[in-house]
Amino acid sequence: MFFSNNDTKPISLNLSLFAIQSLGVIILITVIGFIAFFAKYIEMNTYMNELHALRKSNHEKNMQIENLVQQTESILEDLKSVQEFQGKVSEITNLGLDEPEKQTKKTLYTSNRGATTLDRAQTSLVFLNNSLSTNQDKMEGMVDEIIAEQKRQRELEIRLSHTPSIWPARGRVTSPFGYRRNPVTGARQHHSGVDIANSAGTPIIATANGTVASASYSGGYGNLIVIEHGYGYSTYYAHLSRIAVRPGQNVTRGQVIGYMGRTGRATGNHLHYEVRVRGTPVNPANFY
Repeated sequence: MFFSNNDTKPISLNLSLFAIQSLGVIILITVIGFIAFFAKYIEMNTYMNELHALRKSNHEKNMQIENLVQQTESILEDLKSVQEFQGKVSEITNLGLDEPEKQTKKTLYTSNRGATTLDRAQTSLVFLNNSLSTNQDKMEGMVDEIIAEQKRQRELEIRLSHTPSIWPARGRVTSPFGYRRNPVTGARQHHSGVDIANSAGTPIIATANGTVASASYSGGYGNLIVIEHGYGYSTYYAHLSRIAVRPGQNVTRGQVIGYMGRTGRATGNHLHYEVRVRGTPVNPANFY
């Protein structure tokens, strides 16, 4: 019951049970739609954040490996120098051995010094070899981690490329997803996709990578293309004037697959676009 601004006479507004029920259904569908939208947004955002973290981790590990490679090269240079020095010391300690009577004291002194120097060189060799082995183990561990992260990164990139995420055509939405009056029959029914209107011949593009499951005339859909994207996703493109792909063909996101028309049961030139998850139509707006 309401009151007007000019007097206090009440104004009654009678709502039928059907109208109340219809309003309740509309509100419920709207709430469910918002929940589905935010759930999809969170899922996609999680994938993107994980992908960003993997790329950052890979970059950091590559920098660490570059540092280890530089350290290893330095160790190898030191090893080479120590080995050359060790060889020279060995030559010095062996000089004069063909004149034992004249060189006995000198040879003994030189040998003692040479032995001490060789011990130090040997200690350096052991230390450098251990450092080299440690660096090698670190690099092998990091390479294994990078390979695993790159594999996960590639999996995420493939999944995202096979997830519908762009608009299939330029134009204006004339009929959104959800309940509506059928433009042909006038009956109230659930609209399983969105209608995008534009002029005849407007290019239609694939909204994600996938494989064309079918491309032919299909009753009320008219010329229809169905693309299977994997991960439970499939997309439908209906009422086309012309089909530009064939069944079994692989397509990529943004590739032209057909052209807008009014074939099948249609009142004007438009694209009827559906996104299905495991065979169930969902609101395409959740993916943009």
